Amino acid sequence: MSSKAVSSTVFRKLTLVTLVALTALIATGTWVRLSESGLGCTTWPACTTKDVIAPGTYHSLIEFTNRMTIVVIGILVVAVFVLSLLRPLRRKDLVLLSGGLLIGYVGEAVLGGITVLLKLAPPLVAAHLVLALILVADGTALHWRAGIDDSVVLQKKLPTLPRPMMLLSSIMMAAFWVIVVLGTIVTGTGPHSGKPGTPRFHLSLGGIMEVHAAVGLVLYGVAVSLFASLHAIHAAKDTARRAHVVVILLTLQGVFGYAVWFTKFSVIPSEVHTLGSALLLIALVRFRLGLYRHALSDEVPSEINDMSAERALASSVADTCS
Repeated sequence: MSSKAVSSTVFRKLTLVTLVALTALIATGTWVRLSESGLGCTTWPACTTKDVIAPGTYHSLIEFTNRMTIVVIGILVVAVFVLSLLRPLRRKDLVLLSGGLLIGYVGEAVLGGITVLLKLAPPLVAAHLVLALILVADGTALHWRAGIDDSVVLQKKLPTLPRPMMLLSSIMMAAFWVIVVLGTIVTGTGPHSGKPGTPRFHLSLGGIMEVHAAVGLVLYGVAVSLFASLHAIHAAKDTARRAHVVVILLTLQGVFGYAVWFTKFSVIPSEVHTLGSALLLIALVRFRLGLYRHALSDEVPSEINDMSAERALASSVADTCS
């Protein structure tokens, strides 16, 4: 195997490990909040004023585990960035995405420290989760792009679906981020603050939950409509499969979201629901990236039966709404 192949393979495997670690960060960070271990380590970067590492209590160990996860991610992110510069063919897309991970990681670490020092202020906790999900999105895109052969990545990128369906995919991504922001407001209003006595958002919990659920239903409707349209135009199997994964994950998110409400914010449904948001984001980003193909710069984009696709799209939307 050539040195180029080894470098490309190692780089992509490292991006996958990094993405898994970023997803684990969502899981451990959520458990910190749900277990009320948010101030298990009372200062930063040391755990306490007397101990650099956790002194051994349950809450300090939970918080310190989350911090160690961040340290591991830091090592991985630096390695990914350095390797993106050392690849036989230095690609701008991989360097930019790797650099984005590095910058986002620094921001996440600093924001986490400020969150602890300011005693888990709800806006900071919310921003901490949103930035972590942005890192997951970046990591997903990096892993995807690392799998594209160097010989074709610099060629022209063309959409594989009609414009209305590409628009629906954009709406799905936008709706996801709206749901995430609303979800952080629910978290900042609900009972799991990370530490008893932590300030909360002074909002109607039921009201903000209803808005959160309503946007979720809109996202679900768009995803089902798009999935039906893909089948109607006999889209590529890989595209349909990735859309299927999105619909399945959205269904599970809805189930666990309602479970959170009806069990009065029980710990396990809350943990699964938050982790599910990271998995759903990975699926959405992969679906979106898979809607493009690389072609020669002078290739004329072929029409993809726009009229029939638009009719199929309109029919599926009508069926969904009926």
